[in-house]
Amino acid sequence: MLQLCHLCAVRQGLHVGNTVGVSDGEECYICHGLMLRLNDIFMLVEDAVKGYEFRSFLIGATLPQDMLEREDEVRAKLKVRGIESIKSSITRELGMMLSSKGYRVDYERPDVDIRLDLISMDVNVRARPIYLLARYRKSIRGLKQKGYDNSIESIVRGWIAKEFKARDARFLWVGGEDKDSLVVGEGRPFFIKVVDAKKRSGYADRFSSDGVDVTIVREVDGFPRQIKFINRVRLYLECSDPSIMDKVRAVMAYDGADVTVRFIEDGRYIAKRMHVVDARYNAEEDVLELDIIIDGGFTVKRFAEGLDTEPSMKDLFGDVALKYFDVLEVKIVTS
Repeated sequence: MLQLCHLCAVRQGLHVGNTVGVSDGEECYICHGLMLRLNDIFMLVEDAVKGYEFRSFLIGATLPQDMLEREDEVRAKLKVRGIESIKSSITRELGMMLSSKGYRVDYERPDVDIRLDLISMDVNVRARPIYLLARYRKSIRGLKQKGYDNSIESIVRGWIAKEFKARDARFLWVGGEDKDSLVVGEGRPFFIKVVDAKKRSGYADRFSSDGVDVTIVREVDGFPRQIKFINRVRLYLECSDPSIMDKVRAVMAYDGADVTVRFIEDGRYIAKRMHVVDARYNAEEDVLELDIIIDGGFTVKRFAEGLDTEPSMKDLFGDVALKYFDVLEVKIVTS
C-alpha cells in the first residue's frame, strides 16, 4: 500500500482506502516529509528577503527530480490526474504565507523574484532592476567617462550601490566626451540600471563628488533601444592666424551653416551634420573658440585629427589644432 502524507494525498485527489494509506511525514512516498516542513522553509524565505524593500513578489522552486518522478509514478499507477503538482503546491503555500505578511504575488513585474533550491535548501532573491534617466555635469578636467577606476562611471556606480543598497549598476551613455572636456549646462543625459536594489524608494535624487554632479530625472521602464540626440560643443583650437575668422565666417555662411561630415566606418560612409553657431578669436592666447552643434555620433577628435573623415577640421579652417572641447548641451531628440 502506498504511504502518502495528507497533503500529497489530497493533491492527487485521493482518499484513504485500500490503495493509499496516510503516513505521518518522512514515510510519504512522494515528498519524504517535505510538505510537512513548509513552515521551516518559509522561515528561510523570510530570512532571505529581510532587508529588501518590496511590495510584490514571485516565488519559484527547484525540486529533486526523483521527487517529481515519484509523483508522476503514483498518478500513472493509480490512474489519476491530480489537482496540482507538488512544485505548484509548495510555491502556492509559501506564497500564501508571504501574502499574509502584507505582500502580493505579481506574475509579470514583481519587485523581488524568490528562487528556492529545495535540493540544497538555498534561497536566492533578486530585485527587479530599477531603470533611471539621469544627467551629469563635470567641472574638472582629466576625468574620463567610462571605466572602473577614476571615472564618472566609477563615481556614480559607488553612489548608486550605496544609495540603493544595490549589488551593481550598469550604464547606457548618451554620447561621450574626452577626459579633458567639461560638461556644463544641464549636463549629459544617461541611463542607469540599478541591479538587485534592496532600497526602492526614498532615495536621494542628487549627488555631488569629485567634480561630478548627478541628478536623477525620473524612473523609466528600461534602456531605450535607440537614442537620437544632438550636442552643442565648444572647441578650443590653437591657431596663430587672425584671418582664421574669415574662414569661419565662410563656413557659417555656407548652405545655411550646415556642413555634412562623413566618417568612414568599416568601408562605408556615416554622414553627420555640423553647424557652426558662434566663434571668437583670442589673439593674446592664439586660441579660436568655436561653438558647434553636431549630430549624436559625431566624433570630435576624429574630425580634428582628420582620421577617415571628409572634410576634416583642417580642411575647413586651415592650420588649427584641437586643445580640448567642452560639452555645453546634450538634447535627446524624441521625434
